[in-house]
Amino acid sequence: MNFADLTTYLWLALVVLAVGSIYLIVEGYKVHKLFAESIVGKLVKALVVVFLIELYSLGVVSYAFLFFYPKGSVVLLPIVALWIVSLFFAIFAIRSAKKEVTNLVNK
Repeated sequence: MNFADLTTYLWLALVVLAVGSIYLIVEGYKVHKLFAESIVGKLVKALVVVFLIELYSLGVVSYAFLFFYPKGSVVLLPIVALWIVSLFFAIFAIRSAKKEVTNLVNK
């Protein structure tokens, strides 16, 4: 695989990460704002902060690894795929937690 082709995929993954991160921050903030004093708000805040630190750290390390060793794409592409799946999982987990807690509060 050519490094130039791989760079296109890396930029695409970075765009997905940036858009997903913004959405995750916004949703996390909404949940935290609703339940700031409860354990749910504190857990959501911790989840979002830790998750974003891990994702961006992995992104920087992955990019550096591929920059210095372009043949490493065989190793990193499955990791990046899991990276994106875990981002979507976190988004859906926060959204479902927000819905469940909102339903409990409104009852």
